[in-house]
Amino acid sequence: MMSADFFLKVVTIPYIVARITFEYYTYGTPYSKTNNEFKNSLYKNLLLAIEYHVCGNYKKQDMKLVCYQPIEDLFAKYKSSLLTAQLNNFGTKFDEHGYWIHQAETKDNVLVYLHGGGYLLNLFDCQLVFAGALHYALDDHTQTNTSIMVLDYSLTMFDKVYPTQLYEALVNYKNLVVGGYKSISYIGDSAGTHLALGVARSLAYPHEIISQFTNFPEFNFSADFFKLNEQEQLPQPKSLILISPWVQPCTPPLVPNRRGINTWGDLGAEDITLGNFFLGNNNIHLINNFFTFTNTNFDEHWAKVEPINNGNTMIIVGEREVLRDSVDDLYEIINKLGTIEYYVEEGGIHAGLVYVESLDYYGDSGSKKAIRGDFNNKYAFNLVADFLSRRK
Repeated sequence: MMSADFFLKVVTIPYIVARITFEYYTYGTPYSKTNNEFKNSLYKNLLLAIEYHVCGNYKKQDMKLVCYQPIEDLFAKYKSSLLTAQLNNFGTKFDEHGYWIHQAETKDNVLVYLHGGGYLLNLFDCQLVFAGALHYALDDHTQTNTSIMVLDYSLTMFDKVYPTQLYEALVNYKNLVVGGYKSISYIGDSAGTHLALGVARSLAYPHEIISQFTNFPEFNFSADFFKLNEQEQLPQPKSLILISPWVQPCTPPLVPNRRGINTWGDLGAEDITLGNFFLGNNNIHLINNFFTFTNTNFDEHWAKVEPINNGNTMIIVGEREVLRDSVDDLYEIINKLGTIEYYVEEGGIHAGLVYVESLDYYGDSGSKKAIRGDFNNKYAFNLVADFLSRRK
């Protein structure tokens, strides 16, 4: 049954529609006045305003009722789409949690997409469309030699708390390496960046994560997990692309943020409901180094993370993000060597790449636009494509 407060949000959507429509055609909305993606699209203004209106103070039963969709159903929905017709093995299962968006003929590179949603929410249409469209945004060489995978990790919606998702991601990573993929990169948005950073730290500091997993005997995590053989350890990720990082799940953000910018309409978490779901009954101090990344330091926790220190990490954040303060704080911690690429989208909101830019690649017309490589003026799509092309 739907909760009373969520029901109230739903029945008041018409008010939001009327308000945003009026603002759009008169003096502009908080979106259209600040970001190019919204200036000529009433649809985007309405959709994001509605999403903002219903988000926050989440209840698991509401999300199960309204949002949950098994990934197999989502893949089936897009199986006959023009967007996916040229994607090899689209929707094919690789292991327990990994599914191909596109499997290249070579095993040169694989890009693993870790979706956002505060660990509560499943993969959404816009996120799947983003992953498919990204294939076409790449230059020919990178496109030919890059596989794209999505990880369907377990959700707190079903009471799967830390470190379940980290364990699943690490197992998937090892399966890829054993399967011949030695050059693995991550792209994540929001909670997906949290997971990517956890994987990167685990591979750089294996003894630390092995020690931590001794507190979770329900996971079959042996001391030799990181060994491929007597001579070889699991390699570290090639690169990290972090879209709107969510790095301190149980720390309430300042609203407005330290810059005093109007964050109305941003989809970043304004409370710590999602973080508390993820934390569960864990001791937050025990898991700190893999949970609250703003409560770490470079020398002890990041100095051995290769993609962070060799110039293979990029952060993209929106100017109007609720969580921007924590992203800035993370950047200050991990950028000691000055190797991180850091981009701020003017007027941008949380994970605009997946929640806003990808909307232009829906349906037949959007699919055709992606297939012909039309990503003109797509801020984050072009940054990501350029970043990957420079790491062929």
